[in-house]
Amino acid sequence: MSAPAAPPPAPPEDAPHHPPAPVPVTPTHADLLRVFAGVAMVGIGGGLPAHMRRAALGRAWMTELDFAETYTLAQLTPGPNAVNLAAMIGARLRGWPGALWAVVGVLTPGLIAMLAVTVVTLGLPGGLPGPLQSALRGAACAALAVMLTAALPVLRVVGGLRGGWPLALATFAGIGLLRLDLLPVLAVVVGAGLLLHRPRPEQPERP
Repeated sequence: MSAPAAPPPAPPEDAPHHPPAPVPVTPTHADLLRVFAGVAMVGIGGGLPAHMRRAALGRAWMTELDFAETYTLAQLTPGPNAVNLAAMIGARLRGWPGALWAVVGVLTPGLIAMLAVTVVTLGLPGGLPGPLQSALRGAACAALAVMLTAALPVLRVVGGLRGGWPLALATFAGIGLLRLDLLPVLAVVVGAGLLLHRPRPEQPERP
């Protein structure tokens, strides 16, 4: 009769302690509607992706990598990026009903605000008053900073990809500097990315 296996040795007291990874939380449809409506109400000036990231990660709905992947797909999909991102997050969390409730939540506050602003400004000669126009121009600077915070997770992911920075810089040079058409540049860069990250056959282990 074989002797019972010895228990694994206890880790030393000075060994680094890694906290357990947070358990993913699945939101309800009401959660998606409420959270995305709240995101839309505070996402003034185009900062919706940054607020969506904070909401999803703060509630343990997604990880940084999950959000970076979803954000990238939303950027490459035709249509309003913020709406695309809301739909993709909702679909990733709760399927197509989740996408529907997330989109309804993110669109409703803006729709109500735009209708109210339209009704008010229709009776004003010359459009918005000068002080309000100046305030909106100043808010554009803050909006730019908020949008950049949403791109930070994608930048972290790019640094760990094979050919990530060369592809990103090539895209920026083609679209931002050379003013080339978007679709041909994306076709070349996405094709190169697929080629670099194609599945590779596993090498057999040597005896």
